[in-house]
Amino acid sequence: MGISGQMQTKSGKDRLIVALDVPTQDEAVDLVKKLDNVFIFKIGLGLILNGSVAAVLAELQKNRSESGGIFIDLKVGWDIGNTITNFVKVCTELRIKFITVSGPPEFTINSGVIQTALDARVGDYPKILGVPLLSDASIDETTLSGASTDTEYILQRGGELLTAGCDGLIVSGKPIHDCKQKFPGKIIVSPGIRPLGTTADGHLRLTTPSQAIELGSDYLVVGRPILNASDRKAAAQKIIDEIDEALDCRHSPVSL
Repeated sequence: MGISGQMQTKSGKDRLIVALDVPTQDEAVDLVKKLDNVFIFKIGLGLILNGSVAAVLAELQKNRSESGGIFIDLKVGWDIGNTITNFVKVCTELRIKFITVSGPPEFTINSGVIQTALDARVGDYPKILGVPLLSDASIDETTLSGASTDTEYILQRGGELLTAGCDGLIVSGKPIHDCKQKFPGKIIVSPGIRPLGTTADGHLRLTTPSQAIELGSDYLVVGRPILNASDRKAAAQKIIDEIDEALDCRHSPVSL
Protein backbone atom coordinates (compact mmCIF):
# COMPACT_ATOMS: atom_id res chain seq x y z
CA MET A 1 0.00 0.00 0.00
CA GLY A 2 1.40 3.40 -1.02
CA ILE A 3 1.40 6.60 0.99
CA SER A 4 -1.99 7.68 -0.39
CA GLY A 5 -3.58 4.37 0.53
CA GLN A 6 -2.05 4.41 3.99
CA MET A 7 -3.29 7.95 4.63
CA GLN A 8 -6.86 7.04 3.71
CA THR A 9 -7.00 4.72 6.72
CA LYS A 10 -5.64 7.27 9.21
CA SER A 11 -8.02 9.07 11.56
CA GLY A 12 -7.69 12.39 13.37
CA LYS A 13 -5.57 11.00 16.20
CA ASP A 14 -3.04 9.74 13.65
CA ARG A 15 -2.86 13.05 11.79
CA LEU A 16 -2.46 15.61 14.59
CA ILE A 17 1.13 16.57 15.44
CA VAL A 18 1.53 18.61 18.63
CA ALA A 19 4.55 20.92 18.74
CA LEU A 20 6.44 20.52 22.02
CA ASP A 21 7.30 24.22 22.15
CA VAL A 22 7.77 24.26 25.92
CA PRO A 23 10.79 25.55 27.85
CA THR A 24 11.99 22.42 29.66
CA GLN A 25 12.35 18.69 29.21
CA ASP A 26 10.26 18.06 32.34
CA GLU A 27 7.37 20.08 30.97
CA ALA A 28 7.66 18.29 27.64
CA VAL A 29 7.53 14.86 29.31
CA ASP A 30 4.56 15.97 31.42
CA LEU A 31 2.76 17.23 28.32
CA VAL A 32 3.33 13.97 26.46
CA LYS A 33 1.90 12.04 29.41
CA LYS A 34 -1.16 14.29 29.70
CA LEU A 35 -1.87 14.28 25.97
CA ASP A 36 -2.44 10.54 25.80
CA ASN A 37 -4.92 11.17 22.98
CA VAL A 38 -2.09 12.49 20.76
CA PHE A 39 0.28 10.13 18.96
CA ILE A 40 2.80 12.36 17.15
CA PHE A 41 4.86 15.18 18.66
CA LYS A 42 7.24 17.69 17.09
CA ILE A 43 10.57 18.57 18.72
CA GLY A 44 12.34 21.72 17.60
CA LEU A 45 15.40 23.82 18.35
CA GLY A 46 14.06 25.37 21.56
CA LEU A 47 13.59 22.10 23.42
CA ILE A 48 16.85 20.65 22.14
CA LEU A 49 18.85 23.70 23.21
CA ASN A 50 17.26 23.72 26.65
CA GLY A 51 18.59 20.30 27.58
CA SER A 52 18.70 16.66 26.63
CA VAL A 53 15.50 15.35 25.07
CA ALA A 54 16.31 11.75 25.98
CA ALA A 55 13.49 11.55 28.53
CA VAL A 56 11.00 12.95 26.02
CA LEU A 57 12.06 10.44 23.38
CA ALA A 58 11.89 7.59 25.89
CA GLU A 59 8.37 8.54 26.95
CA LEU A 60 7.19 8.81 23.37
CA GLN A 61 8.76 5.52 22.35
CA LYS A 62 7.36 3.73 25.40
CA ASN A 63 3.74 4.63 24.82
CA ARG A 64 3.54 5.60 21.14
CA SER A 65 5.77 2.97 19.53
CA GLU A 66 3.06 1.34 17.43
CA SER A 67 0.92 4.11 15.96
CA GLY A 68 2.75 7.30 16.90
CA GLY A 69 5.98 9.01 16.14
CA ILE A 70 8.41 11.85 16.61
CA PHE A 71 8.98 14.75 14.23
CA ILE A 72 12.41 16.41 14.57
CA ASP A 73 12.09 19.88 13.05
CA LEU A 74 15.62 21.28 12.65
CA LYS A 75 15.42 22.17 8.95
CA VAL A 76 18.82 20.65 8.23
CA GLY A 77 20.28 20.75 4.77
CA TRP A 78 23.30 23.00 4.54
CA ASP A 79 25.97 20.96 6.26
CA ILE A 80 28.63 18.50 5.12
CA GLY A 81 27.65 14.99 4.10
CA ASN A 82 29.22 13.27 7.11
CA THR A 83 27.20 15.40 9.53
CA ILE A 84 23.96 14.71 7.66
CA THR A 85 24.73 11.00 7.52
CA ASN A 86 25.34 10.77 11.26
CA PHE A 87 22.20 12.78 12.00
CA VAL A 88 19.99 10.54 9.87
CA LYS A 89 21.54 7.37 11.30
CA VAL A 90 20.74 8.54 14.83
CA CYS A 91 17.18 9.41 13.73
CA THR A 92 16.80 5.92 12.27
CA GLU A 93 18.01 4.31 15.50
CA LEU A 94 15.58 6.45 17.53
CA ARG A 95 12.69 5.58 15.19
CA ILE A 96 12.09 9.21 14.25
CA LYS A 97 9.09 9.58 11.90
CA PHE A 98 9.83 12.90 10.16
CA ILE A 99 12.76 15.29 9.73
CA THR A 100 12.86 18.57 7.79
CA VAL A 101 15.33 19.94 5.28
CA SER A 102 15.43 23.56 4.17
CA GLY A 103 17.66 26.43 3.21
CA PRO A 104 17.52 30.16 2.43
CA PRO A 105 15.19 30.92 -0.52
CA GLU A 106 17.98 32.43 -2.59
CA PHE A 107 20.03 29.20 -2.48
CA THR A 108 19.77 26.38 -4.99
CA ILE A 109 18.41 23.15 -3.54
CA ASN A 110 21.32 21.02 -2.35
CA SER A 111 20.18 17.72 -3.83
CA GLY A 112 23.38 16.04 -2.68
CA VAL A 113 22.46 16.62 0.95
CA ILE A 114 19.00 15.12 0.46
CA GLN A 115 20.43 12.10 -1.35
CA THR A 116 22.95 11.67 1.47
CA ALA A 117 20.06 11.62 3.94
CA LEU A 118 18.20 9.05 1.84
CA ASP A 119 21.29 6.85 1.62
CA ALA A 120 21.83 7.04 5.38
CA ARG A 121 18.39 5.91 6.51
CA VAL A 122 17.55 2.27 7.05
CA GLY A 123 14.08 1.32 5.82
CA ASP A 124 11.41 3.92 5.18
CA TYR A 125 12.07 6.26 8.10
CA PRO A 126 12.67 9.02 8.86
CA LYS A 127 10.59 10.54 6.10
CA ILE A 128 12.32 13.66 4.74
CA LEU A 129 10.11 16.73 4.44
CA GLY A 130 11.17 19.80 2.48
CA VAL A 131 10.21 23.34 3.54
CA PRO A 132 9.56 25.45 0.41
CA LEU A 133 8.62 28.61 2.32
CA LEU A 134 8.16 29.26 6.05
CA SER A 135 4.57 29.88 7.12
CA ASP A 136 5.48 33.33 8.45
CA ALA A 137 7.31 34.38 5.25
CA SER A 138 6.14 35.83 1.96
CA ILE A 139 7.88 36.31 -1.36
CA ASP A 140 7.38 40.05 -0.82
CA GLU A 141 10.04 39.83 1.88
CA THR A 142 12.62 37.88 -0.12
CA THR A 143 14.45 38.12 -3.43
CA LEU A 144 13.08 35.27 -5.49
CA SER A 145 13.43 34.72 -9.21
CA GLY A 146 10.52 33.85 -11.44
CA ALA A 147 7.65 33.45 -8.98
CA SER A 148 5.05 36.19 -8.65
CA THR A 149 2.98 34.73 -5.80
CA ASP A 150 3.62 32.66 -2.68
CA THR A 151 1.77 29.72 -4.22
CA GLU A 152 3.78 29.86 -7.44
CA TYR A 153 7.02 29.93 -5.49
CA ILE A 154 5.96 27.09 -3.16
CA LEU A 155 5.07 24.92 -6.15
CA GLN A 156 8.37 25.73 -7.85
CA ARG A 157 10.52 25.21 -4.77
CA GLY A 158 8.47 22.21 -3.64
CA GLY A 159 8.97 20.54 -6.99
CA GLU A 160 12.73 21.00 -6.69
CA LEU A 161 12.75 19.51 -3.19
CA LEU A 162 10.71 16.49 -4.27
CA THR A 163 12.83 15.95 -7.37
CA ALA A 164 15.90 16.00 -5.12
CA GLY A 165 14.38 13.14 -3.13
CA CYS A 166 12.16 14.53 -0.37
CA ASP A 167 9.21 12.37 0.65
CA GLY A 168 6.91 15.32 1.21
CA LEU A 169 6.53 19.02 1.92
CA ILE A 170 5.68 21.40 4.74
CA VAL A 171 2.94 23.62 3.32
CA SER A 172 0.37 25.92 4.93
CA GLY A 173 -2.70 27.79 3.73
CA LYS A 174 -4.19 27.79 0.23
CA PRO A 175 -1.07 26.30 -1.44
CA ILE A 176 -1.90 22.98 0.29
CA HIS A 177 -4.48 22.26 -2.41
CA ASP A 178 -2.19 23.21 -5.28
CA CYS A 179 0.65 21.06 -3.93
CA LYS A 180 -1.62 18.07 -3.37
CA GLN A 181 -2.90 18.37 -6.93
CA LYS A 182 0.54 18.82 -8.50
CA PHE A 183 2.35 16.28 -6.33
CA PRO A 184 -0.13 13.42 -5.76
CA GLY A 185 1.05 10.72 -3.42
CA LYS A 186 3.50 13.00 -1.60
CA ILE A 187 3.12 13.75 2.12
CA ILE A 188 1.79 17.20 2.98
CA VAL A 189 2.34 18.37 6.57
CA SER A 190 0.72 21.68 7.45
CA PRO A 191 1.58 24.23 10.14
CA GLY A 192 -0.36 27.51 10.43
CA ILE A 193 -3.35 25.63 11.86
CA ARG A 194 -5.64 27.90 13.84
CA PRO A 195 -9.04 26.77 15.13
CA LEU A 196 -11.77 29.39 14.94
CA GLY A 197 -11.36 32.02 17.64
CA THR A 198 -7.57 31.70 18.02
CA THR A 199 -4.90 34.20 16.99
CA ALA A 200 -2.64 34.05 13.93
CA ASP A 201 0.59 34.24 15.98
CA GLY A 202 2.63 35.51 13.04
CA HIS A 203 1.54 32.93 10.46
CA LEU A 204 0.70 34.47 7.09
CA ARG A 205 -1.04 31.45 5.53
CA LEU A 206 -3.65 30.07 7.89
CA THR A 207 -6.34 27.41 7.87
CA THR A 208 -8.64 25.87 10.41
CA PRO A 209 -8.08 22.14 10.98
CA SER A 210 -11.06 21.25 8.80
CA GLN A 211 -9.96 23.57 5.98
CA ALA A 212 -6.46 22.04 5.95
CA ILE A 213 -7.88 18.52 5.69
CA GLU A 214 -10.33 19.52 2.97
CA LEU A 215 -7.51 21.16 1.02
CA GLY A 216 -5.53 17.91 1.17
CA SER A 217 -3.22 17.98 4.21
CA ASP A 218 -2.11 14.62 5.56
CA TYR A 219 -0.83 15.85 8.94
CA LEU A 220 -1.51 19.04 10.90
CA VAL A 221 1.05 20.65 13.22
CA VAL A 222 -0.51 22.54 16.13
CA GLY A 223 1.34 24.29 18.94
CA ARG A 224 0.04 27.39 20.70
CA PRO A 225 -3.72 26.75 20.29
CA ILE A 226 -3.17 23.62 22.40
CA LEU A 227 -0.31 24.79 24.62
CA ASN A 228 -2.10 28.02 25.58
CA ALA A 229 -5.41 26.29 26.37
CA SER A 230 -6.54 25.92 29.98
CA ASP A 231 -7.29 22.24 29.24
CA ARG A 232 -4.68 21.08 26.76
CA LYS A 233 -6.02 17.56 26.34
CA ALA A 234 -9.53 18.86 25.63
CA ALA A 235 -8.12 21.36 23.11
CA ALA A 236 -6.24 18.57 21.33
CA GLN A 237 -9.32 16.35 21.31
CA LYS A 238 -11.43 19.14 19.82
CA ILE A 239 -8.97 19.40 16.93
CA ILE A 240 -8.90 15.62 16.50
CA ASP A 241 -12.70 15.58 16.34
CA GLU A 242 -12.68 18.40 13.79
CA ILE A 243 -10.19 16.48 11.65
CA ASP A 244 -12.35 13.35 11.78
CA GLU A 245 -15.42 15.33 10.78
CA ALA A 246 -13.54 16.91 7.88
CA LEU A 247 -12.29 13.51 6.73
CA ASP A 248 -15.90 12.33 6.52
CA CYS A 249 -16.74 15.10 4.05
CA ARG A 250 -13.35 15.70 2.44
CA HIS A 251 -14.93 15.74 -1.01
CA SER A 252 -16.90 18.91 -0.19
CA PRO A 253 -15.66 22.25 -1.60
CA VAL A 254 -13.72 24.53 0.74
CA SER A 255 -13.56 28.31 0.91
CA LEU A 256 -10.91 30.34 2.71
